[in-house]
Amino acid sequence: MDRRVSLATGSVNVLIPDHDQLPTLFEPQKAVITPPPRVRASVVDDEDNPAPPERRLTMLALQLAVLEKAASRLGTLGFIWATVVLLAGFAITLGQTDFWCITTLLLVEGVRILGRSHELEWQHETTGRAPVSWAVGRVFHWLQLLSASSCAALSLLRLVHQRYDGSELARVNRHSALDIFYGLALAEALLFLVEKALWQWTVGHHRLLERVATDCHLATDCGAVAVRRFFYDSYSRCLNGSIFDGLHMDLVFYADDLLTAGSHDEQRLGASILAALVESDRFADATLRKIGTSGPSIERLIEMLSWKNASEKNVRRSAAVVVFMLTGRKLDALRVTRIPGAMESVASLLYADLDELNLLGLSILNNLARDHDNCDKIGKTRGLLDRIISYSGIVANGPPTGMRLKAVKQSLRVVKRLASTTGTTGKLLRRELSDIVFTVSNVREVLQQQDEKGVSELHRLAIEILTNLAMDEEAREMIGATGGVVSTLVAMFLPEKQEAAPDRHKDAVRVEAGEALAMLALGSRRNCGAIIMAFGRGVERLVEALSDPIVVISAARILRNLCTYAGDEWQLTLRGVTTGATKVLRNIMVEKTKLLNISLGLAAQMLRFMQPGELRASLATAGVTDAALARTLVLVLREYSRPSLLVPRIRLYTLELAIALMRSDARFVTLFVELGMEAEQRRVAETTSGLECFNVFSGSVGLSRRAVSVASLVDSAMELMRQQA
Repeated sequence: MDRRVSLATGSVNVLIPDHDQLPTLFEPQKAVITPPPRVRASVVDDEDNPAPPERRLTMLALQLAVLEKAASRLGTLGFIWATVVLLAGFAITLGQTDFWCITTLLLVEGVRILGRSHELEWQHETTGRAPVSWAVGRVFHWLQLLSASSCAALSLLRLVHQRYDGSELARVNRHSALDIFYGLALAEALLFLVEKALWQWTVGHHRLLERVATDCHLATDCGAVAVRRFFYDSYSRCLNGSIFDGLHMDLVFYADDLLTAGSHDEQRLGASILAALVESDRFADATLRKIGTSGPSIERLIEMLSWKNASEKNVRRSAAVVVFMLTGRKLDALRVTRIPGAMESVASLLYADLDELNLLGLSILNNLARDHDNCDKIGKTRGLLDRIISYSGIVANGPPTGMRLKAVKQSLRVVKRLASTTGTTGKLLRRELSDIVFTVSNVREVLQQQDEKGVSELHRLAIEILTNLAMDEEAREMIGATGGVVSTLVAMFLPEKQEAAPDRHKDAVRVEAGEALAMLALGSRRNCGAIIMAFGRGVERLVEALSDPIVVISAARILRNLCTYAGDEWQLTLRGVTTGATKVLRNIMVEKTKLLNISLGLAAQMLRFMQPGELRASLATAGVTDAALARTLVLVLREYSRPSLLVPRIRLYTLELAIALMRSDARFVTLFVELGMEAEQRRVAETTSGLECFNVFSGSVGLSRRAVSVASLVDSAMELMRQQA
């Protein structure tokens, strides 16, 4: 199965998990340490890993080498026999016919050996060159065949005739000596002809080289040259050293040798071999394991990325494919970035005048950006962030297609990874990304593309970028002030036209849009006003969304932030949130974790806009008694005796709601005292942590510290209870 590099896939099957399990930036994320994969000690020649296709070539090279060496040894023995025994011992008594036959055989054999050595050398040097070069190799080939055939014919003729001149006494030993010599010459010639027949049968008739090239996904002109050279080199090693030397060769190590120690043309050939192998499902893993342990090979591949000659686009593409596949493996990605100048070489791909190279460069950066330190290096590479952003733009007259659309998607993926980087590095990267004037406008163009195949994934990526950038307060204000961003997010979050059938992709976009709006509303009075305006100068649609299971958590979070940060000028408008009090109170009584958490926070803000009579009416409509509500809040504090990673602010929201209830209706003070709220509050005060002090988290780093701490809320609640007592 052929695995061509999938640089940017289309829409993926997005599954919407349970809201209680969906991670967001409003909860901290622990670093997950995954153990390295277990690798079997042997990966070659076992039942699950059959021999690679090139093994057929090395086996053929072994067979041919056995025949060639056997013929050569017989030839050597025949030469010694002729010179030492016949020409030295019987030179005077030899007949004229035998003398010239022996001399001819020795000369012809010398010509064959000379032609053989030059043929192998010529085949190795001229593989893949012009047919002017191929013709010379054929001359050497036919010269050997003629030499071997003439030797076989002449030797056989003399053995058949056996008319040796001289006296009877001289003919006794000389007859045997000549028979041995002609027999050796005949055997040598026949072995060589058998070797040539085997070569012609397997390589010519059965086209073994072409079949192996196809099996290795090298069925191109360059691939055919690579396979042929591999075969000749394997055969040469079997001839020049041990006959088993060629068996240890495989295409990966052969390509590695070409890459690191070969000439410029050989380096190009080695890169093309590796690219073909890593694009194959069958050979990719084994190839990457071998390349990943070769530092010189990785360095040479990185160097090739920056080759800028117009004639070197193909080799540059091959090197980029291999580097892309390497960087998909964490340890290999670290080896790549340790090479001096590696990031600059990768960045050079983004300046190439070939779309595929641009896309490969973005894909490599996307792989590298999975590591925190690599994100820092990307940010520090001069001009790289600007170049990455430049690929995220979509032209105004419609979305691009083909390779350009993939480049947009891959650019968004890289920017998303960079914007979601944690810690100080992430803070600096988000600031640098938001400072680039094209970042938000390009994202807006992506969001405004509609009804195109695969656009849902583009939307999700674009929204996630905005959400991450908005963790920075200045960027949050800048995003909200960019025309069309807020209104587009609102339209995606609560579209006017609802789909007849469920669409998981669009539901995922709605969830992400809600998180982005909640983030933009956090601590920003101006953004809150823009969001209210985008919803039609009201919050009725948001209140209705509290009944939508897809976006209920996002809707509640947006409403809570609007109530908290919108400012006095919107107080009258925000009174509309009280129409959702019944739904929120029911959620508090029956829901768990995240939905319970945000419902507690929203209820506390709703009470600011409600009169005591409205609260009692809402409780009655929801079928909730005062005592049941008070008991639920006490049980929440009891259940969450310590801060929770999943719902880090649930105790804070519970205390806020308890305080609001006590201030709204004195009956709740009595109920809380009777239910033991004071003891639960003391336990909360003793277990507070920094986890509860922040609204947003970048990994495990808290951002946007809250103005009111849990400890101060405990003090306020205790004071209210003491005053009533």
